[in-house]
Amino acid sequence: MAARTTARGFHWADYLVFGSVLAISAAIGITAAIKHRKASAEQLLTGNRKLPLIPVALSLAASFMSAIFVLGIPAEAYVNSAEYWLIGLGYIPAQIITCLLVMPVIYKLKLTSGYKYLEYRFNRTIRVLGSLTFTLEMVLYMAVATYAPALALSQATKLSMDVSILATGLVCTFYTAFGGIKAVVWTDAFQMSVILAGFVTLIIRGTYMAGGWDVVMERARQGERFTWDLDLDPDPFVRHTFWTLFIGGGMMSLTVYAANQTMLQRYLSMRNIKLARWTIFLHLSISEFFLVLAMLSGLVMYAFFYGCDPLTLGTVSKADQLMLLFVMETLGDFPGLPGLFVACVYSAALSTVSSGVNSLAAVTVEDFLGPCIKKFTKGKDSDRFKTIVTIVSAIVYGLATIGLAYLAGVMGKTVLTIALSVFGMVGGPLLGLLLLGLFFPCVNSWGAGFGLVISLAVSLWTGIGAVVNPAKSTPSSLPHLNTRLCNVTANDVNATLSTLGVTFTNPLMNTSTVAPETDGSGLNHWYRLSYQHYATLSVIVAVFVGLIVSALTGFNKGRVLDDRTYYDVLGCCKQRVTKKASESTPKETATDNTGVSVDDVQTTRL
Repeated sequence: MAARTTARGFHWADYLVFGSVLAISAAIGITAAIKHRKASAEQLLTGNRKLPLIPVALSLAASFMSAIFVLGIPAEAYVNSAEYWLIGLGYIPAQIITCLLVMPVIYKLKLTSGYKYLEYRFNRTIRVLGSLTFTLEMVLYMAVATYAPALALSQATKLSMDVSILATGLVCTFYTAFGGIKAVVWTDAFQMSVILAGFVTLIIRGTYMAGGWDVVMERARQGERFTWDLDLDPDPFVRHTFWTLFIGGGMMSLTVYAANQTMLQRYLSMRNIKLARWTIFLHLSISEFFLVLAMLSGLVMYAFFYGCDPLTLGTVSKADQLMLLFVMETLGDFPGLPGLFVACVYSAALSTVSSGVNSLAAVTVEDFLGPCIKKFTKGKDSDRFKTIVTIVSAIVYGLATIGLAYLAGVMGKTVLTIALSVFGMVGGPLLGLLLLGLFFPCVNSWGAGFGLVISLAVSLWTGIGAVVNPAKSTPSSLPHLNTRLCNVTANDVNATLSTLGVTFTNPLMNTSTVAPETDGSGLNHWYRLSYQHYATLSVIVAVFVGLIVSALTGFNKGRVLDDRTYYDVLGCCKQRVTKKASESTPKETATDNTGVSVDDVQTTRL
């Protein structure tokens, strides 16, 4: 049946549920901070490499399950069909590659920052460039992850936007700075349970009010929102096809799983590589499960609003407003349940920001300030000073996130649109740099540096060009976005929306009632490249440029490479000599999980 919309607001029970989520998250952080008040920087950043399996797997899933995921993916299923589920197929090869090829190299080096690998493989300059790229990626994404749910909360509860952003930023900064990665992992695990409860509650209640599961699936089939027919068009300029989602989406997923410090830091926090691999496989099943929940939420929402589409009615200007409207329509009669879903959205933001702050602190301490700390302390009490710098770095990044979240609100849609494509545009070149190091031993530091910089320039040009030169639009070809069954007035819907409306937009989902034209020529056509292929483009450019520049600069002739840092898949490493790794790479005194000193390794002269 069509939605019968009446004006509803937040009940005191909703505020209580929402406040309890924040209080519990803060309490976990306080507990961790008290328990580990004398923790070293190593403990804050890696948990002494003794973190438990299941909480770490949940934390991996939570780290990038932002409000964009919770609100945007259901809206994608509602407007453009549940075809987006195919990206879940891309998760599989991405995580297998990470598990079998990337993790063994990174883990056995016993690093705190995964980007120290770049210094082992190339030099310190490339390490710093990689770390700067990651910093840009996460700062942009964290600002949006803070702004989006704060805006939703402010309009759903009438809470000041300023207060909403401060609540997100300060809570995350507090427990991350003083509790370290243990606080982040355990709060992530708790917040994942809140997200699960929010999705399940909404799906069950929405299905009941729509008339049952059979009705939901029948309406989804009639509206072509759910079909087993796959679009096999290989054209990369078509927004969503099987190949775009599988290959492009898989490559974008690889930027997160294999080349992002937030993920690498959790792998490195496990007791041994076997547990680290199990963490990835467990995380894969969790990610797939939550993707299914998000898709089902969108299909149930479509069935609920069937024949009375708020977008067509003109009372909702953006599809990202739909989920909160749907929540109040289905759960508004049960005080506390709307608060649970808003807490679900907020928990997604908390987990993203806390994970980002912790990983940025690790990169700052290890990659940027490490040499300065050693020089400043001259080896005396350097661990204590490093701990202080770690805490201060986390606080600085948390405060910077708050400031950039305010800026995102002031700057408007364009900045948000660019920031939300960040994993492809910025993470893609970083992934290309990592792949150059792992699979192309002939590539030298000149090739790696130029590959990263040029790849970053091309991807940013493509992504920003798509924003500045938006495609012309034509009406959507998908049926049944109409108001023929509506039995309410626009004023009724507007009354409710005035307490709920969310005005940020999710360009990754491109959830609008129109479909972009694919016609065009020259640059206009180039800017129509599917956002899913930004990472694919970045990796291709990085590898191509890296090989060309390395060839022009003599490859690695005469340079001794550390055998731990690459796979000789091309068979170009012929002459082998045995040397101490410390002669050609940064000093490292740890041992790998086999008990072999990392100094006693074989190296290769190219």
